[in-house]
Amino acid sequence: MDQLTEATTTLDGTPYTLTELGQFCWQQLAEAPEAEKSNFKTMAIATCTHNGAGARMAVLRKVDPERKYVWFHTDARSEKVIQLETIPNAGLLFWDAEQQVQIRLTVETRLHTDDFVADDHWETLSPSSRKLYLSEKKPGTELPAPYPGFPEQFADELPSVSDSEAGRNNFAVIECRVLNIDYLHLSRQGQTRAMFQYEPVVKQSWLAP
Repeated sequence: MDQLTEATTTLDGTPYTLTELGQFCWQQLAEAPEAEKSNFKTMAIATCTHNGAGARMAVLRKVDPERKYVWFHTDARSEKVIQLETIPNAGLLFWDAEQQVQIRLTVETRLHTDDFVADDHWETLSPSSRKLYLSEKKPGTELPAPYPGFPEQFADELPSVSDSEAGRNNFAVIECRVLNIDYLHLSRQGQTRAMFQYEPVVKQSWLAP
């Protein structure tokens, strides 16, 4: 066993080897979508364009630790969809203030709108989530007054299942193939940083914070 494999870090009193730490990262991400409370449930998405970069928040919807994929949802008319179709690589940033843990994913994305992947994700959405895709306005449209993001008749009530189907055309799933994970734990006793790469070659390493 080499020195890299033998070395450990201790988190909340539990020692982790480099391999165990990588597995722990995926475990925390995988549990987040269904957890009642998880600081990894939301993430910042950084996209690149020929004119610059953009960042926004999104909800983590699904995680596959074995295949190294994660998914999130968005409006198919949004600017980030155009950006990801132009440059499919993106960065996903997770931050847990309680644990003082940052997880950064470098991903390659794929858009799903009119296929079984989008259909499967759409079927899992509650009426309250589907309501957000009923907007008559394209995201980012300039308006003379504030707009809630859905038709006025649903301001105080949820749409029926049949009414919510009108939002399906505006719904998109972004599939993210994870290329790399950068893990950072902040602590007064010392920082811990590690890298887990899955493509183009598989490797892992401790890093200087």
